[in-house]
Amino acid sequence: MSLKSPYDRLLAPIYVPSFLMALSAQAMLILLPLYVLELGGTPAFAALIMGLHGIGILVFDVPAGMLAARFGDKPLMLVGLVFILAGTVALSIVSGLWMLAVFATLIGVGSTAWVLGRLSFITDFCPPAERGRAIAVMAGVNRMGGFIGPVAGGIVAEFFGYSAAFFIAAISAAAALILVFFSARNSAPSHGGHGVGLSTTGRIIRDYAGVFATAGFSSLTLQLMRATRNLLVPLFGVAVGLDAVAVGAIFSFGAAVDMSLFYPVGVVVDRWGRKWTGVPSMILFAIGLSVLPLAQGFYSLLGATLLLGFANGVSTGIVMIIGSDLAPSDQRGQFLGVWRLVSDVGWAGGPLLASVLAEIASLAAVSFVVSVTGIVGAFVLLFLVPETLRSSIPDE
Repeated sequence: MSLKSPYDRLLAPIYVPSFLMALSAQAMLILLPLYVLELGGTPAFAALIMGLHGIGILVFDVPAGMLAARFGDKPLMLVGLVFILAGTVALSIVSGLWMLAVFATLIGVGSTAWVLGRLSFITDFCPPAERGRAIAVMAGVNRMGGFIGPVAGGIVAEFFGYSAAFFIAAISAAAALILVFFSARNSAPSHGGHGVGLSTTGRIIRDYAGVFATAGFSSLTLQLMRATRNLLVPLFGVAVGLDAVAVGAIFSFGAAVDMSLFYPVGVVVDRWGRKWTGVPSMILFAIGLSVLPLAQGFYSLLGATLLLGFANGVSTGIVMIIGSDLAPSDQRGQFLGVWRLVSDVGWAGGPLLASVLAEIASLAAVSFVVSVTGIVGAFVLLFLVPETLRSSIPDE
């Protein structure tokens, strides 16, 4: 039985590699802070290392957009996968805390190239009427990997060690690299690759400053809550006495709720609009983070994580979908690079903010501050951002 459009065109070059990379990435995001604690690092240092992973994402956002404009989507995806592969192999070998920080940063750089390359690929090859579903399914496939990755990684780490878990993640990344190399078509570079530079990027920032200040801010706060969830669930798990297997299982249960929503969310955003999922998800995230510090054991932490998983499921693909809607056709790669930079400030800022607040106050303070920020972002999205399904920014 053949798949419907656009899923048939995206299965081999995007969906299957995305699943393989989600297995690798989600296992690493959960295991890396636990590994830091096992090596004698503090929760604040674990948060710092995850923040440096986010910094790696940030520093390559704009260059990745320029590379997509100059060379096309496929080379950018391949570069990202090579960096991730190298970083995960290194994590399986090194054991020094600061060396972990270096390679976590390298993986962050690769993640930016991989994510932006996929987003640009879908935007190039899918018309706007299909884009919401195409991106939502990609995000849903990521969540399928996120369901399996944490519990599988936790089991491997518990019985065979963290090095073995990171090496298996590297094998998954290698398989994704091979599949993209042989199945993905490359898009034509923007304007043949001419006019790609920092001056053009600066003009995009000036021309679309209002967009980045409103829609970009909302995306930033959503990413902030997502990154904080990824960090706080394992740290609260350790605080209540759970091991890596239990924490991985809790995160996978949350991912199961998360991944069950991607198809209906894709239909909703293409039929009714992007805000119908974006605003509710941010409010649910804020509630989930607020109750996370109340966890006293496995079941209470599981309850908070399930709520956070539901919130993340409702927001499936929304940051990428809105960015794709707003990107001008003649400067898509560079616009998406800046868009990713703005939203990834939240992804990097979550762990860094958590590191500071955990050092001077507590993990509960982290939850409260991020929850309040998320509520502000939800109101900005609701009242200050036009519905991008029906309105788009004209190319300039």
